[in-house]
Amino acid sequence: MNSRRHFLKAMSSAGLIAFSSPRESHAREQDALAAARQMKNTIVKSIAVYVVKVNARGNWVFVQLTTHDGVVGIGEASHGGNDVSKTNVEQELQGFFELVKEQSPFAIGQYRQRGWQRARASRTSATAFSAIEQALWDIQGKTLGIPVHQLLGGKLRDNIKVYANINRGTNEKDEQGRRLASAFQRNAELAVGQGFKAIKMAPFDEMKPLPSTTGQIESDISHAIECLRAVRQTIGNDVDLLVDVHSHLNEALGIEVAKALEPLKLFWYEEAVNPQKFVKEAKAITEATVLTTAGGESVFGREGFAPLIESKAFDILMPDVKHCGGIQELKYIAAMAETAGLSVAPHNPSGPVASAASVAAVATIPNFSILELAYGEVPWRSSLIDPAEEFSNGFTRITDRPGFGISLNVKQLGKYKV
Repeated sequence: MNSRRHFLKAMSSAGLIAFSSPRESHAREQDALAAARQMKNTIVKSIAVYVVKVNARGNWVFVQLTTHDGVVGIGEASHGGNDVSKTNVEQELQGFFELVKEQSPFAIGQYRQRGWQRARASRTSATAFSAIEQALWDIQGKTLGIPVHQLLGGKLRDNIKVYANINRGTNEKDEQGRRLASAFQRNAELAVGQGFKAIKMAPFDEMKPLPSTTGQIESDISHAIECLRAVRQTIGNDVDLLVDVHSHLNEALGIEVAKALEPLKLFWYEEAVNPQKFVKEAKAITEATVLTTAGGESVFGREGFAPLIESKAFDILMPDVKHCGGIQELKYIAAMAETAGLSVAPHNPSGPVASAASVAAVATIPNFSILELAYGEVPWRSSLIDPAEEFSNGFTRITDRPGFGISLNVKQLGKYKV
């Protein structure tokens, strides 16, 4: 009886039992005991991996774990490295699956401890590790019949502001291989027409690598800035505009370009230099401009983010739930950032499962800013999950359905598989 009382007290503290009238209390006690039995009997049994072809910039990789009692949890391991084959991704996923096979999906801490060193080995490893972790959270929520955000402490907001990343869906180029300003304008206009209040683009992507000739550098930078000016003119000043430089500059050029872009009143200026190699340079750029800076999309773990947080190299940090170590690690990173007075805006140019996992996490993060959404890559994105993603007036509503609130449409995945 003592153990039962202690269990019920613990479940009450966790928010699974709210004592009120005797009848309601009894019903909740029975539900909690049933949930406890379900937890005890839930063991991870199998894995399935689905890879779908999206475009030249990468595939979407979805993971599905199934328990002995038929509960299904999903995660996403997309963009683990452009040079990584489908076979390598699946091998990494299988390796991390072995750490949870025949184990309780509620033992996430154990999984994280056992897999952490391997996850640090490469971006592919980090991404596979993170996908399995996401799926475990989804199983937990679906087993208990509650949304993942409730497992993480409860939601702090009902809606999440999102921005449309039009970069991967913009591909028309000029004779020099640089994407056209008119193509960016068209996609930006389409996204705004569908209700988005914030747009991100990366017009520096075709810039020739440094070092380069002075003329080439000036030409490439001028083209990128003109693309941004054209989009600002198209969307007006009431829609937020974000730029990702994808580390194509150095410190001096990063400051120079930031100064040139200040009149455009950007929402943020992202990764002029690689923050994993050039922390001091990133900080120097941040200090030299009035623009808000952001970065950290490829960084793994708290140890990777620590230098960026301690130095305040960016104003906004961008951990990616697929690459940073999963949902739990994203929460840890956000907490570290909060103590330094920094905001968090997860990187997420991904498929719908990573989006759902990101929403579950940021619903509970007090220093959250805005969430990325890949826009315009494929017309069948919404058909891959059930129910489909819902976006309205630049926001997505946080679900109260169990787990991430979605399931994979395996039949549709088969139509687009690699």
